[in-house]
Amino acid sequence: MASASTRIAAMYEMAVKYSDGFPHRRTDKLVAPVDSTSRDVVLVTGTTGSLGCHLLEAMVFSPDIARVYAFNRRARDGTALHARQAVALEERGIDSRILDLPKIVLLEGDLTKVTWGLSDDMFNEVQHSVTHIIHNAWPVDFVAKLSAFEPAIKSLRSLIDFALASPLPVAPRLLFTSSQCVLQRTSLPFNLLASRTNYGSHHSGAPRDFSVPEGPVDPSLAMTNGYAEAKWVCEQIVYTAAAHTTLDPIVVRVGQLSGGRAGAWAADEWIPAMVQSAPHVGGLPDDSRIVDFLPFDIGAAAVLDFLHAPRTIDTTHVVHPRGVSWHSIAATVASELGVPLISVEEWLRRLQALAAASPSQSHKSQTSPGAEERHALPRLYALQLIPVYQNLLATLDTGRMAMGFPDVEVTQTLRASPTLADSTLRDVGADDVRRWLAYWRRVGMLERPRAQQYRL
Repeated sequence: MASASTRIAAMYEMAVKYSDGFPHRRTDKLVAPVDSTSRDVVLVTGTTGSLGCHLLEAMVFSPDIARVYAFNRRARDGTALHARQAVALEERGIDSRILDLPKIVLLEGDLTKVTWGLSDDMFNEVQHSVTHIIHNAWPVDFVAKLSAFEPAIKSLRSLIDFALASPLPVAPRLLFTSSQCVLQRTSLPFNLLASRTNYGSHHSGAPRDFSVPEGPVDPSLAMTNGYAEAKWVCEQIVYTAAAHTTLDPIVVRVGQLSGGRAGAWAADEWIPAMVQSAPHVGGLPDDSRIVDFLPFDIGAAAVLDFLHAPRTIDTTHVVHPRGVSWHSIAATVASELGVPLISVEEWLRRLQALAAASPSQSHKSQTSPGAEERHALPRLYALQLIPVYQNLLATLDTGRMAMGFPDVEVTQTLRASPTLADSTLRDVGADDVRRWLAYWRRVGMLERPRAQQYRL
């Protein structure tokens, strides 16, 4: 494995590579917006995932949005986007008939290609009408190195160039959905804040009770895996574009989103996988500290709030501003599954023992499966995510939040989001947990092993 200094150098190098030579915005050929009502026209990427589906639903019912261009990559098996999107929506309890509304335009292509693989006419239509961009698409792979994410980083740069080339009087605002995974290593003795001009320098101080501010952070904090490192690189590209162009972007750091109204929560994510493992290892991890989970539908509503956030806001944290104890959630799960609560360390020890006894499962790919594969679920996902859990254990005692996650500031976020600032915003409770469990049972994830229950 590469040294820390080598990995950080690679992050800087990638950030500089894709921050070079931003195009100058031309003002001599500006045109009026296509929609004369001054309503928004939004280009959103990555709408077949959980957050993307809920963003699509929220935008359909928003009176402030006139049209939505939903852009996704083509499927490897050739399945049409309409069919894939319909399945993804229905899986999450969202009426797929919204796709028949003229407000939604589904697009398939590749952001790294010229005109994104769209026809010239369609690309021209999008360029002359889009007022806002939500870049939500991102490959899910927790074992790949930073270099494997270069196409995704290149896609972000493509969207920045697209926004700067817009013929509209005001360049489209870009929201980049990052992740709190870029903050995971808050135990390291490095300064949390990075300079907006040279990406910062290393200093000391990251106390456990420190709240991570809404702004750039040191690359050391993201040095857990290639996924997080690439997200950090993209954040720096966005900040640099904001500093050196007329672009008005926002880095949207998304925290842990949980099952929405229908309880749908992808089986391959780390918490569903942890729950799935509980009957197999004979226990579920407990922690008395707080989690700031936010249901997908509420998270999507918050992201839409940011479309018109004040220009002074460049970073937001999509988390519940109050949160609840992990113990209250874990106790409900444990009761429903008939397993005891155990320490995180003991749970991971048992999981690793199970992995040693099931090597064929623990070495399978950790990339996100398709809907069809999730319904089959022939494997135990936690075995594939052991490196993720090991990273959590390494920072378990360093963060204020449950599982060692850092506390984050939300001052600017609450200014920008009436949804999250609402004093009546509901907490995640036992009813939510039971909806998650019902969904996981429905897709076969929580079926008991046929042969035996593992007690290690």
